[in-house]
Amino acid sequence: MYIWGKVLVGILGTILLLLALGLGILAFKVFPLLAIQRWIVDCYTLLHRSLFNQVLSIIGVVLLVVGAVALFRTLLPRGRFLVYRTDEGEIKVSFDSLHSLAQEALRGMEEIVSVTPQVEKKGHNTRLFLHLVVRTDASIPELSSIVQAKVRERIERQTGIALDDVKLVVDLQPKEQAV
Repeated sequence: MYIWGKVLVGILGTILLLLALGLGILAFKVFPLLAIQRWIVDCYTLLHRSLFNQVLSIIGVVLLVVGAVALFRTLLPRGRFLVYRTDEGEIKVSFDSLHSLAQEALRGMEEIVSVTPQVEKKGHNTRLFLHLVVRTDASIPELSSIVQAKVRERIERQTGIALDDVKLVVDLQPKEQAV
């Protein structure tokens, strides 16, 4: 979302929050309606007395909008996809697709019991974290280099995205307890 879209969302969000707050105050009769009207008139006359008060009101409105944008930025879902550009245009690949490709790349490996991928995008760096549960007889150093190469090659071949890093967290499969 471009900066003006964020500003518009912030303004609309602030208006909606103030409207909801006002309706809540009126519905639950927190303050009498005449007191609210008196407060609005007092604020209006205060802000229009001098140039200093007008500048302060503009600064206050800007701070409210910036705060609302920051608030809504944390509440609105962020793009869970990677974007890269080619000569033909822009391509977006979802994190879910990368998860599926990583799991498919490791499907059929007997040493691996389960795979849980997680994509991390920071700036221009893309990392893939793989949480692996492996059998107790697996050679972790050999397995880790094979896993990293397979996953990196599969994702790069199918999406064109070059991963900066493939990190592994390896757990051994718990032994079944005899009863």
